[in-house]
Amino acid sequence: MIAELVEPVIWDEIKSQIDGDFGEGVTQRIVGNMAPVFLMRGETKSFYLIPADWMQYLEIEATDFNISSLGIWLGDMSNGRFRLSIAIIDKIAQYTERELVVSRKAAEAFTYGRSILRESVVSVSKGLKRRQRVVVKDEQGNPIGLAALSVDAS
Repeated sequence: MIAELVEPVIWDEIKSQIDGDFGEGVTQRIVGNMAPVFLMRGETKSFYLIPADWMQYLEIEATDFNISSLGIWLGDMSNGRFRLSIAIIDKIAQYTERELVVSRKAAEAFTYGRSILRESVVSVSKGLKRRQRVVVKDEQGNPIGLAALSVDAS
């Protein structure tokens, strides 16, 4: 597989989704001085952030090896839908105010794929609306995943 720089139109879609979910400018703060690239995996594009000075290596003819991963995994796009990776949640959590803190039991259940019940919520950022994506944190402030609110924060 050959890594390629992300096309501006696709990058604008990804940036719009991340900033729309987590706040204006979050994508730029996550990316910093890194460059977004992608690898094709069948019909899926896997997106990564790499140091800008690595770009020179992407131009080398890859005859003896296949790249399977590089840099920080940002997420995948399949069937026109972009999904963030678990690897980027810590970075998003650093730059967004949109968070939901849950009890210890709820955090454990959430990591096993269970829904978060209202009574398990310790705190939630003010002003969030139904369907808003948030970073889910345990009571110690550790990000454990992403969720979409099923009700308004109020």
